[in-house]
Amino acid sequence: MKYLKTIIFEFIILITLTLITTILYYFDLTSSNANNIFKIISFVIIFVSTGIYIGKNSNKKGWFEGLKISGINILLFLIIALLFKYDFNIKQFIYYLISSFTVVLGSMIGINFRKKK
Repeated sequence: MKYLKTIIFEFIILITLTLITTILYYFDLTSSNANNIFKIISFVIIFVSTGIYIGKNSNKKGWFEGLKISGINILLFLIIALLFKYDFNIKQFIYYLISSFTVVLGSMIGINFRKKK
């Protein structure tokens, strides 16, 4: 159940930041290059905040909880990529590695912020 809550939390942040990025780009407030940079930064923010969220809600081994949630994320990304018939390439593989690293890093940070029981 905590993984479902984490995925929902991640989805809400994803929709919010994507909406902000889209609005800024639509009204020509950002250039194409700035928009690409903002998208990358927003995805890093999403993955780190997801890691912190799962780390705060885990009892021990924050890195392992982050690895689990990043595995779920990668599985969801692969399913979506297969549904829309995207080709898998090295760029996507690197993106998946970076997303896994940031979730694990965020969960290691988040476990230090959890409430002591």
